[in-house]
Amino acid sequence: MKSLTNAGHYLRQTSIYALQNSSCKLFLAGLLFPLGYSPFNYPGLTLLSLAFFYAYLVQETSFKQTVLASLSYGIGLFGLGVSWVIISVHDYGHLNYILSGCVTFIFILYLSCYVAFTGSVFYFIGNKKNPLISGLIFSALWCISEFSRATLFTGFPWLLAGTSQIDVPLKFLAPVIGSYGLSFITCFSASLLANSMRKNGVKRYIYLAVFVALLIFPLLLKSIQWTRLAEQPLTTAIIQANLSMRDKWDESLFWQILNHYQEKTEKYLGKDLIVMPESAIPLPGSYVEDFLQSIDKKAKTAKTAVVLGILQSTEEEMAYSNSIITLGKASGEYSKRHLVPFGEYIPALFRSVNKLLMLPEPGLIPGPFKQPSIRIKHMPVASLICYEIAYPSLLRQQMPEARWIISVSDNGWFGHSLASYQQIQMARVLSLQTGRFQVIANNDGLSSIINEKGTVIDSLPPFSSGVLQSAIYSATGTTPWIIWGDKPAIIFCFLILIFSLLLKIK
Repeated sequence: MKSLTNAGHYLRQTSIYALQNSSCKLFLAGLLFPLGYSPFNYPGLTLLSLAFFYAYLVQETSFKQTVLASLSYGIGLFGLGVSWVIISVHDYGHLNYILSGCVTFIFILYLSCYVAFTGSVFYFIGNKKNPLISGLIFSALWCISEFSRATLFTGFPWLLAGTSQIDVPLKFLAPVIGSYGLSFITCFSASLLANSMRKNGVKRYIYLAVFVALLIFPLLLKSIQWTRLAEQPLTTAIIQANLSMRDKWDESLFWQILNHYQEKTEKYLGKDLIVMPESAIPLPGSYVEDFLQSIDKKAKTAKTAVVLGILQSTEEEMAYSNSIITLGKASGEYSKRHLVPFGEYIPALFRSVNKLLMLPEPGLIPGPFKQPSIRIKHMPVASLICYEIAYPSLLRQQMPEARWIISVSDNGWFGHSLASYQQIQMARVLSLQTGRFQVIANNDGLSSIINEKGTVIDSLPPFSSGVLQSAIYSATGTTPWIIWGDKPAIIFCFLILIFSLLLKIK
């Protein structure tokens, strides 16, 4: 009897150890995932990270182990990947480091639940006896979890797996299958790599051969020019002020900031386009009408289009829109449609908590869903403001009429962190998906020009002040992704899951 008791105790201890050990390993594997993104730029590590995760899921483990290990993987992934959230919460949410850490961890835990969803559903429907089918199921689940994360509760489509592959041949699939399609192919490639390591003999080399072929075959699309570029370039100047958030909203520095933008704008009049970042002028437009009229008049004389970010008054009292306005040889206005939760507005569910903690409440409201395009030199242009760069669907709505893309941002909210680098990487995917040049004006650095192939051709250093002079080309035409969007990729993933469920039932 004593021996049975000892045996039971031993089994409990070893199972606890196995649970802790697997969770620790998966946490470390999750840390590898964000290293495929800027500024690290090791896309192979994202593949390797997913391969580790898949290899764990196809093992014979308990449901509890699978869920906790998957959650640990997600905590590692998002704990490093979106660590910059704590800067905004602490510095501008007016919470101490302990509370900021708690809020950030809750957010990371929430994001990790989507990874746990992938692991837990795979536990029930994954076909572990057939490596090919199990790889397809894993890829479909991951893709659907990313889509859900981008959609539910206003969404957070950050660190999509496909985005990490912008510098390898897989990127040439982006104009055809979009970001989620890229994520699917990335995950399936990772499953092939994992299966090759788990097999012996001829099967190992077969999986490796298919893995290599899948990574290389997109090169066949490299020479395709989806859109037609104009022969004549448009000269551009992007003003990057590099103001900290405290300086930007410091009343004593207002005139200094205004003079800085005025001097830089007047210096580069004569260019086809001058762009200033998000909320460049730290007051609503109605407060600086004389300044705007002066710039407008001079820009028209110089035949220059001026685009800048500024707050605009709305019909609601004490409510503003985060907007892009145009001056000189440009027309139209764009108001941000997808606001940042907790940063630009407080979700209704949390307003009572916000009041209880006596935190400041932002007074921004979203712009209308459908807005006419801004026009520069009579050409329609797509517009995105900061966080909207993570939502390809917002850009697709403005295509194929738009000739190029203007994105304005202010990532000063996130300090010296990974946020700006990750945002540029997402912007590169957007240019590639649409076959359009993109002008990015960011207050605190990495203001860039991206060509239609998703390559950064000019850029300013991060956390520095300067003016980026470059040229862009307008484009006409369309890509397959502009025509059908992300629907084919998502539908394909659901079909895989339905098929796998039918196999399970049989």
